[in-house]
Amino acid sequence: MFGSAELPVLEALWDKDALTGREIYDEVRRSRELAYTTVLTIVSRMVKKGSVKRKKLDGMYIYEPALKKPEFEMQAASAVIKGILEISPGHAVSAFIDTVSKWDETKLNEIMEIIEQRRKAEGR
Repeated sequence: MFGSAELPVLEALWDKDALTGREIYDEVRRSRELAYTTVLTIVSRMVKKGSVKRKKLDGMYIYEPALKKPEFEMQAASAVIKGILEISPGHAVSAFIDTVSKWDETKLNEIMEIIEQRRKAEGR
């Protein structure tokens, strides 16, 4: 997934859409004390992973997020849930329901509605 230094880069890109390396550094420095070269190394690794896109414009690299924030959040949540379900599907679902009901009982109704909509869409 992502390291703790990568999320501030994505947050800056989601907020501004596209930034130069210097602009990313300036944004990341607001929350983290990192060297300029460290931030550029992080960004380069993210380009190699495919989480950040890079294009050259007027001789300068411009960076953009590969996914919009909602798409990233859905992908990250799916990866976490898939990992948990691989351990124990029954316990994972039970723990999820327990946690949601303690957090906000009304959310259980929303979840049930989503499940029903999905079942209807799939013809079950």
